[in-house]
Amino acid sequence: MPEIANPENRMHGMFEAIEENILGACHFCAAAFGVREEIKKTSVKLLSDYEGHPSLRRLVADGYQLVTF
Repeated sequence: MPEIANPENRMHGMFEAIEENILGACHFCAAAFGVREEIKKTSVKLLSDYEGHPSLRRLVADGYQLVTF
């Protein structure tokens, strides 16, 4: 289980507070960082619309605003 999804993790409360708003995680990145199987154990979907990545175009078209930092 990813650490933030672990109820014993100090950041878990924050994860629970936003969990229903998490659209998903990048399938390609999850595989690249070796956490794909761990993410599958949570409610977070793996998104792979375009060559293993989420489609940013689709998200913007659906009205989402992308924020990076």
